[in-house]
Amino acid sequence: MDPAVQEKLMRILKKELKYSSMNLAFNMLIAKLQKRIAEDPGNMDSCMEEMEAFLAKYPIVAKVDLANIAVL
Repeated sequence: MDPAVQEKLMRILKKELKYSSMNLAFNMLIAKLQKRIAEDPGNMDSCMEEMEAFLAKYPIVAKVDLANIAVL
C-alpha cells in the first residue's frame, strides 16, 4: 500500500478525516476499527493489519476505495 494512502487511512481511523465508501462492508470495517482505536489508540497496528487483510481479500474494493482515499 502506498505510504500516503496508508497515512490517510490512519487519519480516517482516528476520525481526523471523514470518508464514506459505496461499499457497505468497507464502511462497517472502518466503523469497527474507529471504535477500537477510540477505546485504545495503541491498537492502530493491529487495525491496519486487519484493514490490509480485508483489502487483500477484496481487490476490487481496494482498487476503488484506495483511489478515492488517495485524493482526499
